[in-house]
Amino acid sequence: MNKNAQTEIIGVAIIVVIVVLGGLFMLGSRKTTSTDSYSDQKLAQSFLNTLMNTKTEKNKIVSDIIQDCNRDDCGGYDCCTYVYKAINNALEKTLDTYNYRLTINTAKIPNPIFNDVTCTEESEQDQPGYYYIPSTPPLQVTLRICK
Repeated sequence: MNKNAQTEIIGVAIIVVIVVLGGLFMLGSRKTTSTDSYSDQKLAQSFLNTLMNTKTEKNKIVSDIIQDCNRDDCGGYDCCTYVYKAINNALEKTLDTYNYRLTINTAKIPNPIFNDVTCTEESEQDQPGYYYIPSTPPLQVTLRICK
């Protein structure tokens, strides 16, 4: 093989290595938004599931307190006001950078709980979260996170 052919092959190999390294660098620095948008879509449901299964300082689960309020079986304290304050506090501390609206289909808890009056059922929003509480009548808690 002559020296010119060897030089050309080495030059092509160097170019291939540079292109491969550049491609790897571009792929490594590219942000993926698919997981971010997935997380935003599931935020309301995840938060609601966690909130409804959280124990309060009265050592009762939030969804159980909502049931007690609906049945007027509070055991000597105002559980409707208590659960409203607990939910409102959790929303303010956790979703403070989002606009949200939480509703519970019972007239005994002040509805809705929200941080922005423009966040309504008609607002542009991510997938709402739903939590069903078996009760008579059945209770549904809905959390909407507006964009």
